[in-house]
Amino acid sequence: MDKLEAAQKVLRFSTNIREWCEQEKNVYFDDFDSENVKSYDEGGYGELADEIIEKGVKEGFLEEGEVD
Repeated sequence: MDKLEAAQKVLRFSTNIREWCEQEKNVYFDDFDSENVKSYDEGGYGELADEIIEKGVKEGFLEEGEVD
């Protein structure tokens, strides 16, 4: 599973993580795309996507090593 699919899966199924992302980071499901999830530059969501994926693994929505 690629990084975009993983982040979207977590946001789709975890209300806690989705609300954290929307309220704390002011970023929404549709804001992610295949380019900005890989970008660690200003305006990119690479770090946020990594954090979402980590939280998804901890909550059991993803398996460790499931993301390419």
